[in-house]
Amino acid sequence: MDNHGQWSIVHRQHPMKTITLLTSGTRGDVVPYIALGEGLRNAGYNVRIAAPRGFANLIQGGGTPPLQFAPFDGNPTDLMIEQGDFTPMTLGTNPIRSLLSTRSFLQKARPLYRRMLHTAAEACRGSDLLMHGLPTIWGAHIAEGLGIPAVRALLQPLTPTREFSSALLPFRFSLGIGNWLSHWIVTQATWLSWRSEINHARHTDFGLGPAHLLDPSLRLFPHQPLTLNGFSEHIVPRPKDWNRKQVITGYWRIKGETSERVAELGEVQRFIDSAKNPIAIGFGSPGTQGYLPMLAEALQRTNTQAVLTIPSKWHSEIKSKNIFPIDYAPHDWLYRHVKVAAHHGGAGTTSASLHAGIPTITLPLAIDQFFWGERVYKIGVGPKPIPQRKLSAENLAQAIIEALNNKEMNEKAKAISEALSQEDGIQVAVSVMRNI
Repeated sequence: MDNHGQWSIVHRQHPMKTITLLTSGTRGDVVPYIALGEGLRNAGYNVRIAAPRGFANLIQGGGTPPLQFAPFDGNPTDLMIEQGDFTPMTLGTNPIRSLLSTRSFLQKARPLYRRMLHTAAEACRGSDLLMHGLPTIWGAHIAEGLGIPAVRALLQPLTPTREFSSALLPFRFSLGIGNWLSHWIVTQATWLSWRSEINHARHTDFGLGPAHLLDPSLRLFPHQPLTLNGFSEHIVPRPKDWNRKQVITGYWRIKGETSERVAELGEVQRFIDSAKNPIAIGFGSPGTQGYLPMLAEALQRTNTQAVLTIPSKWHSEIKSKNIFPIDYAPHDWLYRHVKVAAHHGGAGTTSASLHAGIPTITLPLAIDQFFWGERVYKIGVGPKPIPQRKLSAENLAQAIIEALNNKEMNEKAKAISEALSQEDGIQVAVSVMRNI
């Protein structure tokens, strides 16, 4: 291990036969796993990705040849989106409605979880090693049932530390001595939500007894699992109290992804070319259409023009000439052609705007988005985050003006982009895997 806590490179002649990457969630959760999977395959491993069936085209339409795809049933994230404007697991503008939405989601998701865990276990059979992340944190139980090692492959820092509170909390301030405890509380709260379903899967699929922890990260430091953290130390400095099994690799990115669908984006390019101050906006929430009047006003105030990522069913409601709606555009392509990126602050989207070298305005809604918004602000590459529950035309306009005109912020964004371009998170991850 070197002085930075990373694992040294040790090549083995006989790599493990089959590695399964278990993933779920959104596109932003899956794409880094595709990148990591291609890197492992190129290093000589037999790699497959186990993911919900809805990601078939994304996974199988990738590299040449495409990665093996082992589908399973169910994706709780889809169910969350179906809840409508009041997204579960958030602190929305109406806390009571948000709590009711969370309760409704949990009730509907229980049978889905049982089916998902069972089919995911089947998809992972025949593996020699399992890699899993936040949306599939229950993968540790599948690995135990299969009798194979598990490696956590995370896009956000989940290993407990005393240096900052849990990255999954919907607020960002230090809890002092309570920081470490917050990681334990958040993870165990998640465990309590799905304990019955996970223990049912342990019993029916593997004949195991009940468990009392969701994730091995809650064990004492010497007994924690090997964790690959797919982000950069330029963005999240390595906590001093992490042990040697916690490896920060750098980001996992697909090389050449920027060419995806670019041929179909001619109209977007023409809109950007004709704009005085082109920016890109994506709220990452099902209630985006509710922000349209506010957004139009903010753009009018700042004399900016936005490419807005929004479901096509809402395109007809957009009247402002300053808004160009698009159902989807590759972030790596889009962010290179605009001056500012404003988005919800998901791990993958934040990575894309950081790599693009432009200021980032974060509009967090849930999960780890508040954490990434804080990091963007603290390293000086974006204004202070604006939670979506507090979003207004006035504060969004102020953030846009700051991002466009703050010379130091723009220079810092370019410097961070250059530093990130020197890293190869996939190669670091592959080197660690060769050490197992």
